[in-house]
Amino acid sequence: MSAVKPKPRRWLTASKLIAFWMLALTTVVSAATLYFMRLCILRDFTGALYPLSALITLCQAGNAVVLTAITGKSRAENTKGGITYDAAMSNASDEATI
Repeated sequence: MSAVKPKPRRWLTASKLIAFWMLALTTVVSAATLYFMRLCILRDFTGALYPLSALITLCQAGNAVVLTAITGKSRAENTKGGITYDAAMSNASDEATI
């Protein structure tokens, strides 16, 4: 009976960790902000709704910037034999139509 080797644990890359923590931060900030907005509405203090809604907007904008950069980085890294995936797929579709 041979011993089964455990699979080595693969660590997440830095870009995946950044994306995960950015999404987690955005989720927590959005949930807390919505809770505070609910409290403001229940207590008829609607003057604070505008600054609180701006908080969600700023987090979402930061999220968009980070995820766009990570997507661009992944697109540049995903090459095989010097050809990017997008270029290979466009060549494949050109050959299929001939």
